[in-house]
Amino acid sequence: MPNLARTIAIVATLLLSHTASAEVTLCDRLATHPDDPNRNTAGLETKEIDLAAAETACRAAVAADSRRARSQYHLARVLYYSAKVEESLQHLRIAADAGYPQAVFVLGFILADGNTKRDDCRAGELFLRGVALEHPWSGAHLVEKALDGRFEKCSYKLTAGDLEHAMRLAEEHVTLTASAGRIEKLRSRLSARSTPVSTP
Repeated sequence: MPNLARTIAIVATLLLSHTASAEVTLCDRLATHPDDPNRNTAGLETKEIDLAAAETACRAAVAADSRRARSQYHLARVLYYSAKVEESLQHLRIAADAGYPQAVFVLGFILADGNTKRDDCRAGELFLRGVALEHPWSGAHLVEKALDGRFEKCSYKLTAGDLEHAMRLAEEHVTLTASAGRIEKLRSRLSARSTPVSTP
């Protein structure tokens, strides 16, 4: 019981840390993803990141305050791009367990399509959690994987309402530039599945 209480306290502290921290660190400037809904600076695409400098800055940020979930996520992002996948996942899980929305989504994405053992059912759970946290790309990937039949063997079952809610979240918050047509195509696929086929 003391261990459980300690775990709950750590997670609660991390939650407060990622929602309340407005300070922009060097790690933030070097490793923020431009599609992170909770970013505190503009962000960089993968090819724009100086991986060595970002790793150094983000390790320092985590060492300075391991409770800051945003820094844990940024370090995970940089490590993953540097092919340090297992270490990346350790930090990503810390940030996801703390409820940092982008980390929840990215962990699901990696488990579904990344460089680690595939786990569609766990990925789906994370996408569902991401949707609950109003993370738009979590909605898009939940719908996409559901339409691809990736969750058919999972213990949970997604309703048409679940998919519609996730789809609308993506449509309302993913920009046209970021979408590059993907969200529109996904809507067409979902609508086609939802529309009864008429018979002559």
